[in-house]
Order: sequence, then C-alpha cells, then structure tokens
Amino acid sequence: MKKLGWLGIFILLINLSSYSQRRGDIRVSAMSEISFFNSGTLTSYGLSGEYFIHRNFSLNYQYTLGVNQSNNTYIHYPGAVAGLIEMFRADPYFLTSGADDNGWAYLLFLTIIIPEGISFHTYPRDWLELAPFVNPFSTDYNIMGNMRSTITLSVGMKMHIKPTESFSISPHFGLKHIYSNGKVGNFFGIGMGWFF
Repeated sequence: MKKLGWLGIFILLINLSSYSQRRGDIRVSAMSEISFFNSGTLTSYGLSGEYFIHRNFSLNYQYTLGVNQSNNTYIHYPGAVAGLIEMFRADPYFLTSGADDNGWAYLLFLTIIIPEGISFHTYPRDWLELAPFVNPFSTDYNIMGNMRSTITLSVGMKMHIKPTESFSISPHFGLKHIYSNGKVGNFFGIGMGWFF
C-alpha cells in the first residue's frame, strides 16, 4: 500500500513538473530578511522558492540561515521538514540502510515538495506583481534563544518588481506568530529572483 501511495505522488509530481517547466513557473530568489522579535533583531540570508500551480497561486518555500538576538545561529525552513524528521525518527523502516530501502531519499523528496504556505498573485501592471501570502507551516530554529525548533505562522505581502520577464526584485514584509506561546514579531526583507 505504501508503494502505491509513493507511486501516485511520483506520477503527480512528474505531471506538475512538466507543467511547470513548460510555462516557466518556478521562481528562485536569493534573499535577506530582518525580523524584530523578543526586543531584538534576527538577520538571515538564504533562498526562497515559489512553485506556481496556477498563474495566481504559488506554493512557498524558504531556507535561510543567520543570527538571532544573542548572535547565535538562527535557521528558518519549511515546517513540514521538522514534522517529517520526527516521523522518520519514530519509524525505523525509514532509517535502515538496506539495499532495497531508500528512507533518506524519501525524506529529502518529501521536504522538497511539501510547502510552508501559499501566495496569491495579482498583476496590476506588466512590471509589477503583488503577492499576499500565508505560511502556516514554517519552522524557526532558535528564534527564542532556546536552541529549539518552533513552528510559526507568517502572513505578509511580497511585491515583485520585474525589469524583465525572467528577473524580479522582491521586497516583502509581514508578521510572524509563534504558535506555542502566542508571541508576534514583524519582518522585512528583499530578494532577487529568477524564473525557470
């Protein structure tokens, strides 16, 4: 039954991948972000990705590394990654290294396809794209200075200024909410993105 499920997911992704590559609907951005949280700032740099499932909707991914308020390591990544790591740690099937088992390959594969949120895209001008987003499945490592991963919710707006069809400059801003304690902070950032 598991193999049938994996086969279904694989076929779906092949279909979406071919659709995406036909239309050039993958945007990858190098980015920088500053968050104001717990009476301090967190600075991070990394990559964000948008996979367009429709002209007006994209799935969001973000992987950044930086420093928190205490100048310690801070990492942001999709929340599904944390959940999947726990699932794989709990089920020894995925951790064995036999010749017929590709457990870690499954983990890598799933962390790439499960997004942290979704954006809605509008196009008021040819050179301008506005994209409000909600990311309910984000994870921030060491955001509280406690060396732990924390699931967070982010809501905000991206503005894509497009000097060319394949390149964009993308400032963004929003609010970040920690589910476990209810604390809220805000963030600002900018990225440079390319369509593939």
